[in-house]
Amino acid sequence: MRITFILPGFIKIPMGGVKIVHEYANRLVDRGHVVTLIYPIELDINHFSISLKKIFRNTYDKLTKVNNELYYNPNPSVNVLVVKKIISKYIPEGDAIIAVGWQTAERVSELPEIHGKKFYLLQSFETYFRNRKKILKTYHLTMQKIAISQWIIDELKKLGESGYGPLGNAINIDEFFIISPKGKRPYHIMMLYHHHKIKGAKDGLKVIKSVKMSIPNLKAILIAPRKPIHKIPSWIKVVIRPSVEELLNLYNSSKIFLHTSHWEGWGLPVMEAMACGCAVVAAGNRGVKEYLMHKHNTLLSPIGDIESLSNNVLLILRDLELRQKLIENGISFVKTYSWENIINQLENIICQ
Repeated sequence: MRITFILPGFIKIPMGGVKIVHEYANRLVDRGHVVTLIYPIELDINHFSISLKKIFRNTYDKLTKVNNELYYNPNPSVNVLVVKKIISKYIPEGDAIIAVGWQTAERVSELPEIHGKKFYLLQSFETYFRNRKKILKTYHLTMQKIAISQWIIDELKKLGESGYGPLGNAINIDEFFIISPKGKRPYHIMMLYHHHKIKGAKDGLKVIKSVKMSIPNLKAILIAPRKPIHKIPSWIKVVIRPSVEELLNLYNSSKIFLHTSHWEGWGLPVMEAMACGCAVVAAGNRGVKEYLMHKHNTLLSPIGDIESLSNNVLLILRDLELRQKLIENGISFVKTYSWENIINQLENIICQ
């Protein structure tokens, strides 16, 4: 089949959902499909606001000397096109075309049939953006919806819509695995930092500082896509855009992965950390609750509950037996989600 993915803009650092689409593309090509990734430069959403944000981010990255290289490159057999906008003359003919993100959905729905059967990939229920009404409208477009999580399908049902799935998510076992003994790790806590409020970075910093009061020699590390906007104490190490190899080593250097996000479609970094032998303490957002079970492979707390999150971190640090149980169950769990099964599902949906 000829399969086209339309991504939400030209994204230099393909992480999260875009990284997953790269995985789809690579694995579909390996199965003999012709796959094209389309990166449109212009999207029909508040151009002035978006342009200002891009200028600010680019300027901020230059001033803070952030590495701007691509993280992931698709398989050489995957076609990659950067186009001006989502209109028919820039899009190849095909058998299936998949809108990735609400920003692309409306334009993909308007494309002629020569580009293939139309699908809308939902990796989250993205109503946390300011364009809430516009986003909700896209969920009623006449395209087949594909959701990664059951909670997203449940939200579609509330709108009178339906979706295929849940696909789930998997990690690349060649990228994330245990390379160091679980008991010999220099960092007590590792956390992914993102400036967006829904990612809960402020909560995470409060938790780390609270735990520090009980464990004065606490060592913590933040991984961030760009320099944090919050003031970070000097005793917390900050690593900006580590390579995949560096990220593997950092996960393997940490005892606990702290996840304080308020909203996730799935929460892939949690799975990466578990595969590398970290015990997980998490805020119970709907994404991670798809696969995290309290006292089995994690300790969950209510979203934004700093006291509960801090107590759970302290409990895991002090209770080696509990920590080992969570780690072992986490490692076993990650193995139950395979890319083979996910691509089988995706293939069945778009090829029917």
